[in-house]
Amino acid sequence: MSIQSKIDCPDCGTPIYVESTLLLTGKKFSCPNPDCHTSISLSPSDVNTVSKAFGQFEKIRTEYTRHTGNVE
Repeated sequence: MSIQSKIDCPDCGTPIYVESTLLLTGKKFSCPNPDCHTSISLSPSDVNTVSKAFGQFEKIRTEYTRHTGNVE
């Protein structure tokens, strides 16, 4: 499951939209502000930690949905 998140650029504050599955593959996301050349990505050493966190989130979301019938 891919989750889209918004992260404010650490340099200019412009929203950067990030897809979780692409982030886990090492993709860099660039700030859309044409005057800012900042990009964000995960360091290779953090990919495993973040991947486990997404897995846990998906497990909790699935259990919640099963128990409540609620998809959000």
